[in-house]
Amino acid sequence: MSDTQKLAESLGKQVDVKDSEANAAVAILLYTGVDDLELLLVKRAVNPSDPWSGDMALPGGRRHQKDKDVFETVVRETREETGINLLLYEMLGHLQTNTSNRSSSPVHILPFVFLCDRKPEIKLNTELSRFLWIQLGTLKLSRGTSMVKGRETPCFLAMGEVVWGLTFRILSGLLDMI
Repeated sequence: MSDTQKLAESLGKQVDVKDSEANAAVAILLYTGVDDLELLLVKRAVNPSDPWSGDMALPGGRRHQKDKDVFETVVRETREETGINLLLYEMLGHLQTNTSNRSSSPVHILPFVFLCDRKPEIKLNTELSRFLWIQLGTLKLSRGTSMVKGRETPCFLAMGEVVWGLTFRILSGLLDMI
């Protein structure tokens, strides 16, 4: 069974998004590369009003009142940030909701997993400064620790970038499913 099939089978057991209490969503975009599945990561632009300023992340964001559900949120946010239309790709399912560690106003994030048949053209908006594609096998092997914001924390050391915190937890959950 391929990694994609294992993942699709595991994701098929998740709850319906209509029942989700998530107030944000992110997209895990996977592309079937030559040797391995590749994952899209983005880097948040430096912005003093953004609690995740300068961090590596997954495309997505907070739910707006006009969004009928968090699926609509992930589609809208991903298009705004990267120009990618998720409706052109196969949605494999979603992971469990993850909660940020911000005690003042925690964010409950539902990660959706999409399979791209080709690498989409990416047009970053001003919220993002960089993107990269990384093989899942390479990501898994890059697991380690790093000093981030004054403390040592588990992370992936991916192509010169540190992937930590909520994005690390989400991706660790994804890698555990494969």
